[in-house]
Amino acid sequence: MALEITPLGGPLGAVVHGWQPKDALSAADETDLRDGLRAHAVLVFRGQAQPTDEQLVRFAETFGDLVKGSEWFGDIAPKPEILRVNNLLDDDGVPQGTGASDSLEWHSDYSYVETVGKESFLEAVEIPSVNPPRTYFCSQYDAFDRLSPAMATRLRGLRGHHSITNYAAGGRRTPREGEDFRDDFQAKRERNRQLGLTRPDIPEAEHPIILQHPDTGREILYVSRGITRRIVGLPKDESDDLLKQLAAHSTRPECVYAHDWHVGDMIMFDTLGTLHRRDAWDPGERRVMRQMSTLWTPPANGAAA
Repeated sequence: MALEITPLGGPLGAVVHGWQPKDALSAADETDLRDGLRAHAVLVFRGQAQPTDEQLVRFAETFGDLVKGSEWFGDIAPKPEILRVNNLLDDDGVPQGTGASDSLEWHSDYSYVETVGKESFLEAVEIPSVNPPRTYFCSQYDAFDRLSPAMATRLRGLRGHHSITNYAAGGRRTPREGEDFRDDFQAKRERNRQLGLTRPDIPEAEHPIILQHPDTGREILYVSRGITRRIVGLPKDESDDLLKQLAAHSTRPECVYAHDWHVGDMIMFDTLGTLHRRDAWDPGERRVMRQMSTLWTPPANGAAA
């Protein structure tokens, strides 16, 4: 069955029907998806069978090498390329995944590492039955195109420092009754130490504020409210003010697509060319997602390699 890609009619996004996870992508389907991603930035796959972990990884690997994200977040996973984004705890109270049930601020996946996320994949396994949280997307191509010439000139050559300290460091959760609070990283580190497992530390990184996308050739604004902590070389007050301006500029409501999840939805998105965020939800409700990202190393000057 050929893929059908139908634009959503909003500021970005299209729906994809016809994906069969059990089958490898044909060359024609891969081309259609790459073209669709360039045109729409967010592709919502809907109506397919639930893929296995192996099928999900095979699909994502079609588009590039994958980040082993679960290792940075201290998880124990048979497929380290799949980051478990959920609010579940094991029998010892240790988080099974990352992110808890908190809201997550606007960000670009893995902008805090040298090899940043290029495409990302997010799939819904379980969603809350009451007030399920939305995920929101906005275009960083559009954000760049709307910059005044003076602002674009000001930003060229500047670099942002990216870090997830105090952002989503494993997520935080509400303690059970009578339980002392521990952040999720601490709980995972204790568990891994007892098991004799080592995991790499989560890094921080600097990247140009204006990047040229390696696939589309278009320039993007590469800063986010959630993860870009400061602009390198600027005084703190000037850096904070500029980042606040750019965050408001990037995420104007009329430029945002809000996704209402169905179980089984899988979203493939241009994580370089977009920002995304999510709502919080009742921590008593389960939400289970699988996430993956391809990786790319930005050049030092922001131009495409």
